[in-house]
Amino acid sequence: MGNNLLLINEFSKLTGLSRKALYIYEQKNILHPSYIDPVNDYRYYNTNQLLMAKRIKLLKQAGLTLKEIEKVVNEALSHDEINDLIQKQLQIQMDKVMEANQTIQQLNMLSNTITASEGDVTTCYVEALPVAEYNILQSENICSAINQAEEWSKVHQYDHTQKIIKYESIQNDIYPVAIAVPLKHHHQLENDIFTHQTYFGFESTCYFYEVDPYAEQSESILKIKNITKNQQMQWKKPYVFERILNSDDYLYSPKRFSAFIFPLHVETSGV
Repeated sequence: MGNNLLLINEFSKLTGLSRKALYIYEQKNILHPSYIDPVNDYRYYNTNQLLMAKRIKLLKQAGLTLKEIEKVVNEALSHDEINDLIQKQLQIQMDKVMEANQTIQQLNMLSNTITASEGDVTTCYVEALPVAEYNILQSENICSAINQAEEWSKVHQYDHTQKIIKYESIQNDIYPVAIAVPLKHHHQLENDIFTHQTYFGFESTCYFYEVDPYAEQSESILKIKNITKNQQMQWKKPYVFERILNSDDYLYSPKRFSAFIFPLHVETSGV
């Protein structure tokens, strides 16, 4: 045997592939030993196979299946087909990053929900969030609009546990103009009454309050008016958001706990 042969243990250390993985790759026709000793069944790999082994490891880390890797290394796929596989895995990883960011944001909001008390205030950067937005008609009841958005999001498997109300300042009064539910992916919406939007992505001041959603006069709007008056805010942008932090499925009282999110690009009198 030549000096360019390596025992499986040596080859494993140099490539970072376990012996178990090398046995599997041999069985799946992905990477065969260069020589198998007929007496003791020892497996040897050629140093020329190191580059191929590292390539296989990279393909596995990229998320390709063993069947796909076998086709790649045995040149059973065209360059375009290989690129399609890579793009597919790239999209999967990008989706995972987006979902991880949303999970981090939800956990941060959940932490605020647990630790925040009535009237607490915090300043933080609120991550941008893709949502499906439903515009509220002027004559439409806000509770009915929330229920419709929730039912629609359940049917289409969106995150119905989170709901965001968008309020607009119009001629010195405040109105709810949209209900939004978070989207996991930016895919085509199947209902044209909803549209893609991106919420947040700015520094904000969050005010935490309990409100009665069934009060005759909207407590949420009263809270927004009081905050605006007490903080002497002059809105440069017309929107303020109410992020409902407790799902209706877990309410222990008729009230909901919300974060009222004021962008920090609003101006304060005297500043």
